[in-house]
Amino acid sequence: MKEKVKDYLIILIFTLIVSFPLISNNIDIYVDDGIQHIARLMGTFQSIEEDGQIFPVIMSNFCNGFGYSWNIFYSPFTAYVPMIFRLFTDSYELIFKLFMVLISFLSGIAMYEFVKNVTKNRYAGLLASALYIFVPYRLTDMYLRYAIAELASFIFLPITFLGMYNIFCNDEKSIKKSLALTIGAVGLILTHIVMAMYVAIFCFIYLIINIKKLKDKNILKMLGINILLIILLSSFYLLPMLEHKMNTEYEVFKSGRMENTEKLISSKTNLIDLVYTPNGKLVKEIGFVILIGLILTILAYKKIDNNLKMIYWFSLITDITCIILSLKIFPFEKLPEILKMIQFTFRLLEFSSFFLVFVVAINYSIVIKNFQMKDVVVLSTICILLFIPFIKRIDFKKDWKEEQLWPAVAVNNYTGRVHAGCATFEYLPSKAFNNLDYLKNRENTIYILEGYANIENEKKTGSKMQFNISDVKENTKLELPYIYYLGYEVSLENANGKKKLDVCESKNGFLQMNVENDDEGTITVKYTGTPLMKISYLISFTSYIIIIIIYIWRFIRAKTD
Repeated sequence: MKEKVKDYLIILIFTLIVSFPLISNNIDIYVDDGIQHIARLMGTFQSIEEDGQIFPVIMSNFCNGFGYSWNIFYSPFTAYVPMIFRLFTDSYELIFKLFMVLISFLSGIAMYEFVKNVTKNRYAGLLASALYIFVPYRLTDMYLRYAIAELASFIFLPITFLGMYNIFCNDEKSIKKSLALTIGAVGLILTHIVMAMYVAIFCFIYLIINIKKLKDKNILKMLGINILLIILLSSFYLLPMLEHKMNTEYEVFKSGRMENTEKLISSKTNLIDLVYTPNGKLVKEIGFVILIGLILTILAYKKIDNNLKMIYWFSLITDITCIILSLKIFPFEKLPEILKMIQFTFRLLEFSSFFLVFVVAINYSIVIKNFQMKDVVVLSTICILLFIPFIKRIDFKKDWKEEQLWPAVAVNNYTGRVHAGCATFEYLPSKAFNNLDYLKNRENTIYILEGYANIENEKKTGSKMQFNISDVKENTKLELPYIYYLGYEVSLENANGKKKLDVCESKNGFLQMNVENDDEGTITVKYTGTPLMKISYLISFTSYIIIIIIYIWRFIRAKTD
């Protein structure tokens, strides 16, 4: 236990060093994806604080106050977890920075635990942790792209494959240890669904390699339990997203929307980029310490323990494959459409970085005689020294301030392809996206599309609205000032009681309701979520609670035995 605490403190030191540039108030964390994630954090908290949404789905201030949803479609981990820091600070810039520090620390811990448990060598685990924290592509995500979701997925790669190793290769067939697969897979789904899809492919290949072991009923049992738990724990995100996909056409699901072929081709990596990066470009290098460690495979592979050979060669072949797939020489654009959802081929370097770090840590621990802490210190110091020139690539000339993002930036005739808070509008209904001019110029009030009704006393606050309606003509169609997402509830109350009114999507991608001549009284609009959404929340919440109770019970039992 003392050794683990000491090792965690060392990993914390690595984390603080890699996070040092974040101290600067002038660091431009609004670059690339950064501005979208900060705006999303602000919108998520506003949904909770001002709008009263228990599960913050609709950012009601976004898109000119018509409401825009990130959290139905985009993995929620990076919107919900940073809210913990909102307890200590009102600054969303600081929340964003603290979250990146937390991600770096947890990534180092995850890699340490993976390598240490597989190799039974804590020093190899510490070296892997340092290499992982300072691996160039992770630094690119952290400081050049501010791709917080992709950055967070680094935490769950080692956990996922620790679970796979414990199921297939660990002599101790423990259900408890196999649950690392559940933690890792759920974490990936909730951080970056596309990266999770690729990891699922890697895991399936790993399963095929070990297919003979499926004769073991214990292994089948562990796989079955993990698959069930993954579905239950992630259902609160997956089911609402699938429900929206099945019911309405949203831009994010359209063919060719997310897998832009031109971007895919332009994002390919040159072979020289793996060794040297010119100024002004994303760093895609393998890294000097990792490159040397990879060369050591020539000396190390014959000395690898038999129980490590399977996962070692799987990792080595997978990382080389990912590198090749990312290069200009490979026709990635000809692959199936689902694989092109990765958008940028350089994202494959996250996987190659992970597998390379694992292989290289083993190589160093084998080739260096009596591999000890001093060797970890020397190699880690080299990584830290190589981080210094990387700092020169970081932009310390900030153009934005969070005050400029609140109230939410208006969508108007000056809005380009990318908007601060709505990205490329990929989470709009296609009808709204194809009619952006209408959205830009629409007033935040009720429109009568067909027929006639007398509307009075409109009161709108966020996702809630109330108004009085009378003198309704037959077959009157009203368009409410809300972009169409499933889960809005509209009810009419009068002397005859209260009843729910049906809603649908208007021709402009907004919320439409049809009223008849007897529909007079007070109409209330609020966002409650669909029945399926509520069921999915209940399923996941109950599953989390049961797992926590079981864990506490086992912990108490272990202490009392």
